[in-house]
Amino acid sequence: MPRVTLVCALLFAFTPFARQNQIKESLPEVPPPADIDAGLTETLGQAEQVFGDAIVRKDRQRLDRIVDPGYTLRISDYPEQSLPRSMWMDNVLNRLKAESFEHHHDAARKLADNLAVVSLLFTAKEVTNGKTASWNSYVVDFWKKRDENWQIIARYGNRLGDSPAPPRLELPPPGDIDSKLTQELRLLEQQLGEAAIHRDTKVLEGLVGSEYSLRLGDAPQLSVPRAVWMDNSRPQAPHPFKLESFNERYHAARKLNDKLAVVSFLLTQKATADGADRSGDFCEVDIWQKTKGKWQIIARYSTPIPKTTGTSTPIPK
Repeated sequence: MPRVTLVCALLFAFTPFARQNQIKESLPEVPPPADIDAGLTETLGQAEQVFGDAIVRKDRQRLDRIVDPGYTLRISDYPEQSLPRSMWMDNVLNRLKAESFEHHHDAARKLADNLAVVSLLFTAKEVTNGKTASWNSYVVDFWKKRDENWQIIARYGNRLGDSPAPPRLELPPPGDIDSKLTQELRLLEQQLGEAAIHRDTKVLEGLVGSEYSLRLGDAPQLSVPRAVWMDNSRPQAPHPFKLESFNERYHAARKLNDKLAVVSFLLTQKATADGADRSGDFCEVDIWQKTKGKWQIIARYSTPIPKTTGTSTPIPK
């Protein structure tokens, strides 16, 4: 069964300043991020560093302590698949040749007393025959606290920048999908998109939770709060986000606890943000919370999928 170190390393490239400035200009009234828990960010930032060091050193004992038994890795290059823990561990210990790992723009958010999500820019370097290569990505990690120790339970990653796409992998059927939950949240995601197209603020008010925030993988220092997001979705918005069309596919939902779930999918949209083009393919990671029997989205992590080079299989439509 073929495997590649790319699946573990994940890819990302720092967004050019021009691109980040373009996004800032399209969201001129975005306040400083309010969805960051400073203490938790420091704690889980250290956990991410220990995690990366254990990968570089191929420290099986430490990885066994850090990586939850139910851990899975999902990346946008394989939207219909997930890498289970056993294969991930085999890849790390026997195939990966990482020289170093670095992480930047860490932003942790508490979801429950024992559950948190961290987004970050992540880079890995490998030295082969005296040549150094870098693999870069934007990742969204879910951590769970067990007996005062944090363990990573899931990673969602998307490479940034124009870089070679990995070859197709032969993986077992994904074991991290809740089929019933996926269908339920897929319909809600469709409702959310349709409401955005028609600027139906009544529907949006019901679907979008009060603590909602939007994070952009190509501008990781920014966080768009609900108030700004809702204002930009209104018909007469001063800085409108206009969604003309969208297509969602490869939804995969996973229960985090009785009241929280995460769903990932690929999105193709035709849209503008304050007049700037925001069309293309995106990797979406959404967190939904159930309150009084009703699901609401409380966080979205959205990252453009880069154009691929080489001969790898293109992203299915």
